[in-house]
Amino acid sequence: MIEIKNDNDMVITRDDGTEQLMKILFFFHNDQREKDYYFLFEESNPDEIIVMASSDGTSLEELDEEEFDEAQQVFDAYQEDPTIAQIK
Repeated sequence: MIEIKNDNDMVITRDDGTEQLMKILFFFHNDQREKDYYFLFEESNPDEIIVMASSDGTSLEELDEEEFDEAQQVFDAYQEDPTIAQIK
């Protein structure tokens, strides 16, 4: 289960009840798939970005190959955005 605390924080609760706080770098919505894609990282390791999908807003799922390729393209565009580069 996931709970988005604010624009930057997501709490992931695993089946065993343990919780993990992840930071949201950014996310995007795909209208065709009706899913949100979250780019997440742990505050202690900001260089390791993972991407997960959610179709219901309460759970996360792994991406298939096509989704991953799309997410990689979005992430590359994000990295190359001059506005983002100024913030870093």
